[in-house]
Amino acid sequence: MTHTPVGRLPALQSIGRAFALDQDDAPESDEELESSFLDILSTTATTLDDSYQGSFEIQDAERTATALGKSFKVFNPGHHVCKRNRDHATSFTHCACGVAISCKYARLRTLMEQRARLEFIRDYTTRITSARSFVQQLEAIAREEYQIWCAIKRDSYTETVFSKLESLSAICEETRMLVYHWNSVKQHLHTNKWLRPLLPSLSLEIKQVRLVLTQYRDKAIWWLDKVIRIGLEVFAHTELGDVTQEMLWNVARGAEDFNSIIMSIQQTDVHDIETQCCLYKLHDSSTVRNHLSVQPSNSNTARYLGSSVKPIAFGRILNILASERSKYAAKLTHAYFTETEEFVNFVSSSKFEDYSWEGHYNDSKKSSSDAQTSDYQSCSSLSSSILKVGPIRAPNLSKRPSPMIDFGQQEQQFVSKFLTAVCQSTNLMRKGPRVHGPTKDGALPKISNSKKHVSQNQTFSRQDPKRKSVTWGDAADISTKLQLTTKYMDLLWQAFSRNIQDLFHCHIWGGSQTVQGRLGHMIFYPEALTMVLVHMMQQICIKDIFPSNAEQALLSLAKKLHATSAMTSWDLFVSQALASMLTDKCRPIPLADGDYSTLTTKHLFDAYQPLMGVVANQKVEEKSDKTSSTKGTHSRSDHLESLLPILPRLLVTCDAALNWCHMKTHQFLASWSLGSFLLVTQCDLKILADQTRQVQCAIQPFVCDPYQCSSQLESQLNSLVNEMFQNLADICGQLQTLSGIKMKQYSERSSHMAIDYFQGAMPLGKVWRKKSNQEFPSDPNQYIEQALEHLIEPVIMGVGQLKTTAQLGALSMAVMAMCETWMQHILKEKIKFSLYGAHQLLIDVMRVRTWLSQYLQNEEVKQSILALDIFKSLTGAVILLKRQPRRRGIGAITGDGPSEYSTSSMSDQSRGSISGGLTPFSGSECSSEHDQDLGICDTDNYTIPNPEAWLALRVHGGARTWKLPTCFTRDAVE
Repeated sequence: MTHTPVGRLPALQSIGRAFALDQDDAPESDEELESSFLDILSTTATTLDDSYQGSFEIQDAERTATALGKSFKVFNPGHHVCKRNRDHATSFTHCACGVAISCKYARLRTLMEQRARLEFIRDYTTRITSARSFVQQLEAIAREEYQIWCAIKRDSYTETVFSKLESLSAICEETRMLVYHWNSVKQHLHTNKWLRPLLPSLSLEIKQVRLVLTQYRDKAIWWLDKVIRIGLEVFAHTELGDVTQEMLWNVARGAEDFNSIIMSIQQTDVHDIETQCCLYKLHDSSTVRNHLSVQPSNSNTARYLGSSVKPIAFGRILNILASERSKYAAKLTHAYFTETEEFVNFVSSSKFEDYSWEGHYNDSKKSSSDAQTSDYQSCSSLSSSILKVGPIRAPNLSKRPSPMIDFGQQEQQFVSKFLTAVCQSTNLMRKGPRVHGPTKDGALPKISNSKKHVSQNQTFSRQDPKRKSVTWGDAADISTKLQLTTKYMDLLWQAFSRNIQDLFHCHIWGGSQTVQGRLGHMIFYPEALTMVLVHMMQQICIKDIFPSNAEQALLSLAKKLHATSAMTSWDLFVSQALASMLTDKCRPIPLADGDYSTLTTKHLFDAYQPLMGVVANQKVEEKSDKTSSTKGTHSRSDHLESLLPILPRLLVTCDAALNWCHMKTHQFLASWSLGSFLLVTQCDLKILADQTRQVQCAIQPFVCDPYQCSSQLESQLNSLVNEMFQNLADICGQLQTLSGIKMKQYSERSSHMAIDYFQGAMPLGKVWRKKSNQEFPSDPNQYIEQALEHLIEPVIMGVGQLKTTAQLGALSMAVMAMCETWMQHILKEKIKFSLYGAHQLLIDVMRVRTWLSQYLQNEEVKQSILALDIFKSLTGAVILLKRQPRRRGIGAITGDGPSEYSTSSMSDQSRGSISGGLTPFSGSECSSEHDQDLGICDTDNYTIPNPEAWLALRVHGGARTWKLPTCFTRDAVE
């Protein structure tokens, strides 16, 4: 059983006091020396095991082990301790006292190795504990900074803003110590001689220690990156008067230290990968990298959390500061437009009605043309005309001073102080060594370790006399400072454009806790109020009150507000149109220009107008960029990108218009609802087709050949625009042809209805061959009255709200269909007409004309309908039916008046003159007094189709078909 030493070991010299031991050779082997040696060892062991309760010095134990190591040697395997011989051979030499001494020596080595291992465990556990504590502190700092940042964004942080970046330099020093923990552990492991025999047994333990320390290192780097990035955002909101040079130095020095830490970690990781390549004898380092990233144990863990962290460039720092500082510029600009006394009084006193987007479309084209042709003298009149928004006049803010003057001066002073601190304290603006990524073939870059390279980037503490002292005395430094200041201001105004747009959405930021009396979210603005703001911004830009960069941001904001308001109105109109499609009764709704349409078409028409205004403005802007002497501020890609949100909405509107017209025309034509059918085809369809054609013409200038595009982005945008334009052209063509198709179907349906009616209602037979000596009939037949009521009257009632051209087209189709069907029915049924029947048919024809003249209220339509050629053809056919031969002797003998035969005759020459397909018919005198009363005279010219067929329908004098007897045929003779 072994005992742990609890007391102080005696010195090696006390073991052999009789004579000194040679430090190079083994001790002498005389019996007296051995006996005294054993006595001393036994006394020492008894004292250590039983009585000695003190502590021994580690230096004494080290010296004792070193001295014994010269006389004894450890043999492996088994860790056997044997005495060295004089020739330093490895053979075994027996010594009576050596066994006891070697056992004590072996025990001493074991104790020292155990102690070294315990110290090593204490070392790395202490480092792990401190690393874990430091990561927790970093996480707490990051969360605290984020809470402050969220409170600033919500405008709920009422205390003075201070950032933890004031101590960033000290945090980075602590981080550097954490990063070097593993190097310290390795140094401890390789410098302690008592740990060398334990290396095989400690390999797994060391691997886990390295993994844990690497994880904490990566976590610390990741959280420190969050602390810096969030802290910069918080630091930007610090009062500029409270920012000292010491604070700026800490920020700059801390950022530089962070970048150096990241660079050292990247170099270490690259070295580790190269080591593994050598270990596995791999020529391609990407294989090791891929192997490490593919292993499941390496994914979804914090082991490689810090690999995504990159050094923070100085331009990134300027960008963050400029982005946050620009929010104050946005706040001042928002208050300049919306919180002034003039605007507040204007909003409270004005009543914003529905905004007329159609009027805005016309006004925008006029104002744009005026802007292009105006000169310096007309600038005031142009700005005055811009303030007129329909019936409303926007307030004039051009007399108020710009808030951007003082703001710009403060920002330039701030960035000048910051650049001075950066130049005097860091190397952030100096070009350092670049650590390139892997090459295309997967090989790792070579890292230069030259002394010259290190000396150029060496940094010193503030107390170090070697620390550089740089001032802005040189002209090159002054030029660099001016360039960086200009870059900072450019970044600020670029972020200002984005933040001023966000401020109109998230309006609470940067204001007081209460939102009473403020505009609120721009989505809830009335369209008229939004356009008032747009015109106010345009007027301010014309007056050059704001800086030029700020004016570009304001114009972009005005364009964005206009587009957002237009798309909001489009959403409303399209939603109303889609809702009314299911419930619309298709009643005529009056429009602004005197036309009529259905409610759904009115909503669709209104949906076109706001989008067309945006397209028109975009077209004018693109034209001005092309015609300007200098290069335009917007490229063609910018114009196409601004147009992309508008084109799908226009395409949806056109498609909805096509579906509405197609669905309703088919539905009303099937149910023969003539009023609704004619309203849709003659009003809705034409209105929507015209609007679609205007959209197609407005989009046409933005379409170009793909080979003319200058970049890949422009090519992709152009392909999208071309595709949507092609779909738009297809819809426009379908709308254009839909009217003709449906009106043709309407005419065919009218003809079929007329055929069905005349086949069932028109009398046949003896009614038209009646023989009577009484006077000619004066009243029309009942069937023609019913035909007019059944076929024509619905059309007249349906076209009452249409334009003159639409009324004329629909009525002419219906009248011609009825009259042509009437004539075709007479010819098809081969109705025989006597003179009495011909007079009755004439009375029916004249009743049609009289009825139309009574029911048609529009004089222009009445004259055009009564002058149709179909009435001339029908009247001419009746005159032919009345040309029947005189019965010889009756008129001379009796002297009676008119009989069933005509008093006029028709010679063979006359019959030959009217033969043919379509021949004008004329006579020399009136047929009778009755014809004179009706206003029909033979001198009138009538165009009669197929006159031979009509002449054959006469009872007397008509053509007869004779058949020869069968005996005269050739077969019978044979």
